[in-house]
Amino acid sequence: MRDHDRLVRMATSQEGLLTTQDLEALGVTKAMRRTLVRNGDLVPLHRGVFAIGSDPLSWEQMVRAALLAPGARRVATHRSALRIQGMRSVDDEVEVAVRHPGRSRLEGVIVHRSVDLIERDIMIVRGMEVTTPARSLVDAGLVLGAPEVSRLVDHALAIEQVTRAELRAVRRRVGEHGRTGVGSIDAALEDLPADAEAAESGPEIDLLRLIHQAGLPLPVCQYPLRTRAGRQRRIDMAYPREMLALEYDGLEPHTTPEAFRGDRVRQNELVELGWRVLRFTWHDLKHRPWAVAGQIRRMLAAVA
Repeated sequence: MRDHDRLVRMATSQEGLLTTQDLEALGVTKAMRRTLVRNGDLVPLHRGVFAIGSDPLSWEQMVRAALLAPGARRVATHRSALRIQGMRSVDDEVEVAVRHPGRSRLEGVIVHRSVDLIERDIMIVRGMEVTTPARSLVDAGLVLGAPEVSRLVDHALAIEQVTRAELRAVRRRVGEHGRTGVGSIDAALEDLPADAEAAESGPEIDLLRLIHQAGLPLPVCQYPLRTRAGRQRRIDMAYPREMLALEYDGLEPHTTPEAFRGDRVRQNELVELGWRVLRFTWHDLKHRPWAVAGQIRRMLAAVA
């Protein structure tokens, strides 16, 4: 039991995983390891990688196990990288990239051979080697549809995970190797409105895109102003000359009682200053974009 306790302590510091090297460092011989496996104290995952106990593995543990397996150097990539970086919220397939295949096949793991993967494409997240946001988004076109890639690009730009220049630089470099799937990142970049980086969310970029496609002048994103009470406020999108404010209302940030009250106070402050306010939701942008564009056009024309 003492040996088992030592295993548990080490595994706890490593997300419940141990390698053959870890076991050897603890003095666990091959014979002892076979006994631990037979008793269910160690669960083999890949050659040279074990989990402690029989609890179901989390998705992140499965990714870590794939990266710990001996052989070719592996990097979390594609959907796995996007998930680790917070750009996706589903526990996707476990995907890793290797430059040189070697003994790279792993049960339950998608292994991509990436001969153009360089050190500049790799970062460390929670102790795991992961492709950078820019590289992950360029690679995403291989496994995700163009609309999803475009949504991810919008989100990543809005929260400043990437820049347009970074995406273009990676796309140019990997495109030299005849990479498939880069058409999706090309389409996403071409579809970006000019002021996309100034928006604070993917849906705000969608609103900018809608305004541009409707032939309307682009508003100023995150426009600052001071209320009569001296408070500093920012308008999601503003036409300062026409004093027209456009606000995007996402569901989660506006559902608490505090947020509900704060929205009303803020809107009343804008109205007090003479601003007219239009508020839009995801449903508006998705299902009635023509109505959104029409309202903005009429409000602008009213003071032209």
